[in-house]
Amino acid sequence: MEKTIVTVTMNPAVDIQYVVPEFMPGRWFRASEVDRSAGGKGINVSIILQQLGYESAAMGFLAGFSGEYIRDTLRRLKLTTNFVNVIGESRTDIYVVDEVGHMETGIAEPGPYVTEEALGRFMKNFERMLSRARLVYIGGSLPPGVPQDAYKDLILRCKAAKVPVLLDASGPALTSALEACPMAVKFDHRFLFSTLGYPMGSIDDILNLVSEIHDNGVEWSVTTYRMVGNIFYTPQGIYMVDIAREEREQMISLLAIGDALMAGLIVAILEGMDVEKAIRFAQACSLEDTLHVKKGIRGRHMVESLMPKITVEKLR
Repeated sequence: MEKTIVTVTMNPAVDIQYVVPEFMPGRWFRASEVDRSAGGKGINVSIILQQLGYESAAMGFLAGFSGEYIRDTLRRLKLTTNFVNVIGESRTDIYVVDEVGHMETGIAEPGPYVTEEALGRFMKNFERMLSRARLVYIGGSLPPGVPQDAYKDLILRCKAAKVPVLLDASGPALTSALEACPMAVKFDHRFLFSTLGYPMGSIDDILNLVSEIHDNGVEWSVTTYRMVGNIFYTPQGIYMVDIAREEREQMISLLAIGDALMAGLIVAILEGMDVEKAIRFAQACSLEDTLHVKKGIRGRHMVESLMPKITVEKLR
């Protein structure tokens, strides 16, 4: 049986993105552009992996009419799905892009309640999928009813099956998951200081804290720094990554920017790219996602054309 990439999105969403001129509260707007899509971090990663030429299987929970829209959208894209149906309605997330002020505003719903029985069915499906998984990606928020240590449980199952796992989460779910030491983690630098209780400090403080996490067994991590820059902790050292000003000025939307980066990192790891090329490729995927309203990338050739625009500096 051919191995595949498995993505987990426990709390999928219908993403609706509106582009409006000079957005501000208390006014009525007519959108100049609208994009509606199936979303949630794992689903976004599956879509972008396909755009990069890689197949995957998307897992999680779906509910109601929104859930059927998500399932139908993914099937139209010819993506493999393995979702558990629950009662309620899958969430809708709203993003408003101010095309003049270049600011984004978002509202995320909590999602449907997941019962213990439904979670048990998901775990059984996940165990079956692990037998054909070459890599697992877990991302996003947990819906109501799912315990905060759910990601930790999934990571431990992956490790028992000797399947590498990448994680993009936040809050208590990430804190618990770090105890299981996934191969790669993406987190916002604010998580380090707020959730883990460290005072806000300099870049050296970030590096020291991330180093502590890696001493426990995490091989790769990506920490957001400034608006679009990132700090990559890799098996060969720590790197600061940034984007030239002219590319920053062309950015339109940041929706799925982190998901594109993680999809690029997955491809880089699977293809055995050297560390610096892997970083450039992942960051170029992230940059390409920002250059248009529709989330995702416009092909691998577009990503590769942006790689020379990425500045990589080794810090340690």
